[in-house]
Amino acid sequence: MNRKPYIVLLAGVLAAVVCVRLGFWQLDRLAQRRGANARVAAQLSRPVLGADSVAAFAVAPDALDYRRARLTGRFDFTREIIVVARPLDGRPGVHVVTPLRLADGSAVLVERGWVPAADGRTADLGALVEQETASVEGVLLVPRGPGSAGEESWPLHVRGIDPALLGPRFPYPLLPVILRRADSTHSILRPVPLPERTAGPHLSYAIQWFAFALIALVGSVALTRALRRQAMPDDAGR
Repeated sequence: MNRKPYIVLLAGVLAAVVCVRLGFWQLDRLAQRRGANARVAAQLSRPVLGADSVAAFAVAPDALDYRRARLTGRFDFTREIIVVARPLDGRPGVHVVTPLRLADGSAVLVERGWVPAADGRTADLGALVEQETASVEGVLLVPRGPGSAGEESWPLHVRGIDPALLGPRFPYPLLPVILRRADSTHSILRPVPLPERTAGPHLSYAIQWFAFALIALVGSVALTRALRRQAMPDDAGR
């Protein structure tokens, strides 16, 4: 008995099963992405937080993620942070982050905005100073991605913001979230857009995997039949 056709069929079925499993995995990822987008939309639709409300949530940063807030305080321009390598609209630039001292003595790191920087690192902070006392409205975000403590001198140059890592560099406590300013009051600074909320490529990937499964299954069946037809004369002559 020629087992080759059945080996080909088994391989095709196994390949189809793997592709179907990967397709459902992508659908699971799609559901997770849609769920996350729904949670963000729900957070953004909640009432704007004030300084007193933020203090109540300081121990639970996830409750603050994507909450709109309006905080009043004093900018500390002596301890600014430059987040390097932050392109916008295809142009190299940086994010300028400044602590906002709140009435209770703590501070929140405010992403004041984006400025172009040919080297993706250098910014003239002196030209970006604004009124020290400010009421800043924006969106609170839990930092994502790797952060760093920066160099020894100010301004600090970092690749990502993490208040937990940066906290020891400041003489006052930092809230565990950052405030991304919605509107810039400075002519040079541009507001940093919020991450785009899309469904991602998961649906198209799922369709591709299901298509691969169908191809593997149909192809293996067709090849199995062809191999069996080729083997029939030999088997008949034995």
